Amino acid sequence: MQNSAGFWDRRAPGYVARPMKDVASYEKAMDRVRSYLTTEQEVLELGCGSGATARLLARHVRQVTASDISGKMIEFGREKAWNDGIENVSFVHTSAETLALDGRTYDVVMAFNVIHLIKGPADAINQVQRLVKPGGLLISKTPCLGDSAFYWRWLINVMRVVRYAPYVTYFRQVDLGRRIEQAGFKILETGNYPASPMGRFIVARKI
Repeated sequence: MQNSAGFWDRRAPGYVARPMKDVASYEKAMDRVRSYLTTEQEVLELGCGSGATARLLARHVRQVTASDISGKMIEFGREKAWNDGIENVSFVHTSAETLALDGRTYDVVMAFNVIHLIKGPADAINQVQRLVKPGGLLISKTPCLGDSAFYWRWLINVMRVVRYAPYVTYFRQVDLGRRIEQAGFKILETGNYPASPMGRFIVARKI
């Protein structure tokens, strides 16, 4: 986990400066997320990066806790929230594993582009499950590179060898959905934003 933190710390400045590649897919996903939010909810975002999504959704909920394993990412997030005058987003430098062990739960847990970066698919989803209140929601978007062209997996493997990419689990969308259900969720909605390489969007309620 520390190696992952160091990886993202080193890349934080470039990550923050880089423009979003597929704005249309992001906006479609955010429209679906907003349809599940209320101003009474306490929300946790895992792998918040620079906090762009947390800031975008903050006015739709009561409180957002935005977490990331990268201290540098958290610094950028706090600065941007301060500059935007957003007061109901708190930034926490920690991992999903540490949060799960803390015992606190949330009405909604958001995990965008992060579950595939946690080693051990079952452990990753179980960690997330422990953070959701009974009856609460998991809203996630996960690259399912197991369903993508071999080129993407080859490219990531090469990048990992030269330490230019982090650990990645190559999920297939069917397996990802099954693992989420096995962890104690009922899937309410799915979608692909973008379609290629697949970003599998899932909304699931904790049973």
